[in-house]
Amino acid sequence: MTDLPAKQPAMSAGEPALDFVEDDLKLALTFVQISSAAYSTGNLKHGGDARSKAEVVHARAVAKLIESPAANRQDAALQSMLKEVQSALTSLSSSAHPTFSVRRAAG
Repeated sequence: MTDLPAKQPAMSAGEPALDFVEDDLKLALTFVQISSAAYSTGNLKHGGDARSKAEVVHARAVAKLIESPAANRQDAALQSMLKEVQSALTSLSSSAHPTFSVRRAAG
């Protein structure tokens, strides 16, 4: 007779959702890094595409976080990651719009 695997402790309803939130925030940070690298090499289309994906994944993570039970929203590590993604997206938006300098022709 074979032994049955030990039962895992029951997870609360909010735990799987928080795992998805964490995964989405990590994915958003990855897209921010890709976008930043693309912008730094002058590949604006690729940078913009990656930035858009980061924004979508970030929005999805925020929506999942809002839907999770209120007690779980106080998770310090998750809040820290959320702030990191928001900060990265904010700093990325300034690099997304390169400034062009205009020189006047000598008259």
